[in-house]
Amino acid sequence: MAELDRELLALGAHVMLPAERDLWPGVFARLAERPRTHWLRVAAVAAAALAAAVGIAFAVPPARSAILRFFGLEGVSITRVGKLPPVTHGEAVVGQRTTLDGAARRLGFAPLLPDVGAPTAVYLDPSDVAVLLVYGRPVRLRLEETRLGVFSKILTFRERVNRVTVNGDPGVWLTAPHVFEDFFSQPRLAANALIWEHDGITLRLEGRFTKSEALHIARSLRPR
Repeated sequence: MAELDRELLALGAHVMLPAERDLWPGVFARLAERPRTHWLRVAAVAAAALAAAVGIAFAVPPARSAILRFFGLEGVSITRVGKLPPVTHGEAVVGQRTTLDGAARRLGFAPLLPDVGAPTAVYLDPSDVAVLLVYGRPVRLRLEETRLGVFSKILTFRERVNRVTVNGDPGVWLTAPHVFEDFFSQPRLAANALIWEHDGITLRLEGRFTKSEALHIARSLRPR
């Protein structure tokens, strides 16, 4: 045994530690204040999204040494890889078609709307934690809003990532092509995207627009 190890063991015999606190009663009480089914659903969605994101990125050998970066956005991960994994190019949406009022009732918050007219379609994810507003046919703009900000982006080292602010809120701008996974589709190639947070809600705006155009749309968001 090294001399340092022996000294640390000897010191430990003379250190008086405070009694351990039982934290479970307080944690249990706080959890009891929330609807059980909602939090079980949220936990399941978070776990599934995290597992899928890790699986996609690390299925590609160059991604095993990629850098995972966070931009001050809770639940949003951005992974750099040498080559994008093979994914679908489709725009199919997995979710329940609904209305803005219906989405607000089940989400617990009213979606914010951009100043570009009424959405062509509104979708609610199967777990009732996110809403997707689609504009145009074919789709020219997608806006997602959720209190459970679990978004995973995978892009190559060549693509640009910029920090931005939307009305003072932190955000990030990513250019195409990059792989994106959300609540409404399988991993897919995405267009340019702006992600930001506002009042505990994570928002993602995607479309074939420039950064300045995306910021202009994002700053126009208002309650209905």
